Amino acid sequence: MGTTAQSEQRYRSLFDRHSHEVFAYCRRRTDAETAADCAAETYLVAWRRLDDVPDGQAALWWLYGVARRVLANEFRRNQRSRRLLGKLRREEPASDPNPEVVVLRRERDRTMLTALARLRPDDQELLRLAWWDGLSHAQVGEVVGCSAQTAAQRIHRAARRVAKEYERLDHRNTVAGAHRQLRGGETR
Repeated sequence: MGTTAQSEQRYRSLFDRHSHEVFAYCRRRTDAETAADCAAETYLVAWRRLDDVPDGQAALWWLYGVARRVLANEFRRNQRSRRLLGKLRREEPASDPNPEVVVLRRERDRTMLTALARLRPDDQELLRLAWWDGLSHAQVGEVVGCSAQTAAQRIHRAARRVAKEYERLDHRNTVAGAHRQLRGGETR
């Protein structure tokens, strides 16, 4: 592009000229808070790719294209969150669970996190990307630098390892809990 001062000036000019239009574009498609975040992300992309931004009115269309992709990413992220919440709601009983259910659920969660923590860091990352971030095998492959098929195989193997570790931990917790109950029963 040129000097840093020239780049900053061009960016400021781009922002001053089109920021209201970019925000309005985003706002027509989502709530105000999300629109503000998406508009900010759009300008972050514009700064990073300033040399790609065309001159004149074409800059606005370019910014709209970026905003469209940012909004699409936000929409996909929200969909994944809603799906995850839906899964969690389906797993929960309709009424408020009794204290025993809450304790058991928390114990299962702790056991799963402990099992995950016992895996190699690479396996942990694969499972987090696939399970928590909701990425497809192709997307996981892109992130970790392998093919979609290789990612699928690695995720499958990591899932088997975490399941075995979870079973070991869960069995140990079950046996320890039974011993505690027996000791408690003997003192009565």
